[in-house]
Amino acid sequence: MSTDFNENSAAKANGPQFIYKRNPLISRGFQVFMYKRNKGSYEPVGEYTVLDADESDELSEKKIINIISLLNGRKTLIDLGNLTQTRVLFNIVDKQNEDDPTTIIFRSHDGSGPSTENAVLVLEKGILDESQINV
Repeated sequence: MSTDFNENSAAKANGPQFIYKRNPLISRGFQVFMYKRNKGSYEPVGEYTVLDADESDELSEKKIINIISLLNGRKTLIDLGNLTQTRVLFNIVDKQNEDDPTTIIFRSHDGSGPSTENAVLVLEKGILDESQINV
């Protein structure tokens, strides 16, 4: 699925700023890459790690596609509500110092009991403008 998504994104003028690939070192993880014009290539700038061992690989990949779409400024996302029957919640972890990466913890909530941790997204400092996120 990642090849199709990335190739479709690359077909746009100048290609996408962000793409993803499966992390070869973490079985339930994805790497986030950003195009660095000064280097003329995509460089890793983050990781998305799925914590929920029961989540299907297909669903995990659709979630990272939505995250990459948002990073690329797209407004149209894959509707996942009918696949999950849960609400997706998130919180941005407070930084200890300003040079720390941005860490976002995603949670699932099925309407009963507490939410459960689903995934963690870590992005290098400066990749995400946290002031524009409505929490």
